[in-house]
Amino acid sequence: MKTTITKTEYFKLGKMTLLCLITLDNGYEILGSVTKAIVTEAEEEEAKSVAYQKAIYQKLELESIPQPRTMGVVPTTL
Repeated sequence: MKTTITKTEYFKLGKMTLLCLITLDNGYEILGSVTKAIVTEAEEEEAKSVAYQKAIYQKLELESIPQPRTMGVVPTTL
């Protein structure tokens, strides 16, 4: 299952937590988060980068799960 990212959003919670929500073309939403002291704009950009990377790792993990396959009808009496 290969998907593309259609939207990326960032949310800051409190003083130390930043969330990255990526939305895929199939409607799935994946969340990446980071908790660190965010005081300067540079630290916020770094936190966004880390949260985005974590969301991408989640996406790759989701894509690596084998998809179920149907092979047809299995006879029940032989």
